[in-house]
Amino acid sequence: MMTTVNPYQSQKNLYFLFVFFLLLIGPGQFAAGQSLDSARQDFEKLNKAYHAGNISDTAYLDQAYSLTQQFLDEGIEFKTQELARLLSLYKEIAWSKKNYGRPRVNYYLALSNNALMFGETGAAMYYTEKQARELEKNGRIRPLLEDQSIVQILLEQDLHDKVISIYKGREAYIKHLPELLRDKKTDNVNGMHAIDILMGAINSYLNMHDTTAAYQTIQVADQISAELKHKYPINRTFMFYNDYFILMRQYDIAAIEGRQAKAGALLDSIQALKNTYEDQATAYIERTLYELKIEHFLALKNYDSVRFYISKLESVPVFLKNQKPIVDEYKAKLQVAQGDYRGGYTWLTQSLANERKAKTILMTQMDSLLYAYTDAENARIELQHSETIKKQRMLWLVVISSAAAFIVLAIYLIMLYRSRKAKAQIEALNNATNMQIISMEEARHEAVREEQRRLGQDLHDGLSSSIAAIRHQLETLSMDTEDITLKTKLSRLQLATANAYEAARRKSHEWFNAADGQQELSFEKQVRLLTDQSLPDSRYNKTIHIDDKSLVNVDTDTRIALLRIIQEAVTNIIKHARAKNVSILIYEEEDSLILTISDDGIGLGGKKSGSDKSTMGLESIRRRVQSLNGETNINSNAEGTEIMVSIPLVLS
Repeated sequence: MMTTVNPYQSQKNLYFLFVFFLLLIGPGQFAAGQSLDSARQDFEKLNKAYHAGNISDTAYLDQAYSLTQQFLDEGIEFKTQELARLLSLYKEIAWSKKNYGRPRVNYYLALSNNALMFGETGAAMYYTEKQARELEKNGRIRPLLEDQSIVQILLEQDLHDKVISIYKGREAYIKHLPELLRDKKTDNVNGMHAIDILMGAINSYLNMHDTTAAYQTIQVADQISAELKHKYPINRTFMFYNDYFILMRQYDIAAIEGRQAKAGALLDSIQALKNTYEDQATAYIERTLYELKIEHFLALKNYDSVRFYISKLESVPVFLKNQKPIVDEYKAKLQVAQGDYRGGYTWLTQSLANERKAKTILMTQMDSLLYAYTDAENARIELQHSETIKKQRMLWLVVISSAAAFIVLAIYLIMLYRSRKAKAQIEALNNATNMQIISMEEARHEAVREEQRRLGQDLHDGLSSSIAAIRHQLETLSMDTEDITLKTKLSRLQLATANAYEAARRKSHEWFNAADGQQELSFEKQVRLLTDQSLPDSRYNKTIHIDDKSLVNVDTDTRIALLRIIQEAVTNIIKHARAKNVSILIYEEEDSLILTISDDGIGLGGKKSGSDKSTMGLESIRRRVQSLNGETNINSNAEGTEIMVSIPLVLS
């Protein structure tokens, strides 16, 4: 078996870290060497410039996002909560307009990059998921984005079997990507995400010493890279990392096959990429490049070069928790290679201690992540249970609603039936024919009354007057004569004349009263005619009483008005009262005609103000009574309603 360099030991955690962090970064030049305090001040200056109106919304969003990438490039570590606080203004602006979809994606990208760079795996996964959802809202589907992040976290834990499991789950889609890219059915971003996952899978296969699977995976990655190269020029960042990973895969093959010269030349080619893409942030590849050179020169036993690149590696900003243990391990290897086993043991012991410390931090982060996943799974189960209960409740709600709708429909049909029946009753009440009959009856009886009055008046004015004149003459003759016999005869004639006068006077008054009595009987008959048709005996108990003498001096217009008042009151009873007993009384009291209409219905108190049509009928009654100079009193409660009308009588 040939001796090979271990190419994957120095590359784990870094193969796809770069693309994931800088995938959406535009070209820009970043200053170096800032401190954490200086980074905070940069944000404060930018915020002040925005509030002062010196920069626009879009300029602020671009510059704030570039600052986050600059700090990553320099290894400036922010806790997730602090970075979220510094980006609070960014978030406010990004969510202020619908067309700021890209800045909203960048907001989550900046937080996930920072969290993943500095080992906050739970936060990294959370913000990656948020980023994926925001991309979907903008119509940009990223099927591999979350898998890419998970693979990165698993590699940091050396969980290579799980990395391969993630890759296997997406293998069919990834192998189909070259065709999708060629037919323009997907975009370059999905291609770069696939390469990230493939590089992680290659790393894991090499760690598990499965070189056959590693070769096969490299071929898939090369096919995707070739399709991306056919599209050059594309996004410069994509071009840089695609070229970088092509060289890295070639280096892996050379290292596996033990071709050290080829491996060294490829490392020089990787170094040259920094010049080719000087417009890009290339600081990330330095750590990987230094580690590969250390491994390469250890294999060549060029210890001066090993020491040089160890010092270069120490000067690289600390991005990952295991960076210090790796440096210590290389120092231990250098000591052992030079025969200093004690020194090698010392550095190796320190490396192991730092490694355990880093692993503890990573395990804590992983536990937090697993707890978050467990909590989310429990929440999902609870949500499913809640949804089941909700569906059951919804089913019951539908059943109850259907039953309620049926009941409402039944009530509506009953009310409609009652309404139509009431309408028929009211139509009968308002029947023009009946009113014509009533009016004709009224006119006929008025004519009879007038004739009787005329005859009575003639009798009173004619015969009675003549008899009265004769009586007066007889009294005069009786007073003028001294003849006793004549006086006696004149007295007898005077007495007979007085009797005749009284008889004629009584007869004239009898005719007057007979006419009025006929009128009273006619009015009661008219009232009964109204109520018999509208208030049938099968449903109502009616009490109708009209005083014989109450209408003696009431003219026809007043009588018709009384009929209209009774008509309005009965209409209200039919429509609204739900009564069983109805009473109508007319009588005379202290020179006033009193009309009382009462019922034992539900009264007016339960009706909503402003919505009860019965008030229109009551107002009509009041207006009619006012036209007769009368008064109206209405008393209503839960036991019924009483309408009392008082009309002054004009005495002759």
